[in-house]
Amino acid sequence: MIMALFFTAISDLKQNAEEDSIQTEIAQLVSNAEQIYIRGEGSLIYIQAEIPENAEVHLGKIPDEDEVWPSNSNNYYILIDGHQKMFESKAAFSNSNMTGPYTIGPGHHNLKLETQRDNTTGMLVVKISE
Repeated sequence: MIMALFFTAISDLKQNAEEDSIQTEIAQLVSNAEQIYIRGEGSLIYIQAEIPENAEVHLGKIPDEDEVWPSNSNNYYILIDGHQKMFESKAAFSNSNMTGPYTIGPGHHNLKLETQRDNTTGMLVVKISE
């Protein structure tokens, strides 16, 4: 019984460390996005992100609400092993086509973040592409 509790505690610590690591990685991305967002239209930055195999990052949306973009474009969430953590940003996010949110899957990514005004809504967004 004690061994089972020990291994469960170790597993929980490992999962918490992974969550902290990806949250730190995405916080850096979001911080950079917010900085260029404040500068206004035409700002550009390149950033690298490393997403673990068991995770995804969804920028510009909240879970299960794809159809309401861009009204939720300043939200993002991290999905780790089926668990979601939702956050809010000062920047609004978009995919490279300016048609919806952007998802970053597992692996190494070289991301281009560029601010652009959406012609339909007039809203300033951080357009993300690889």
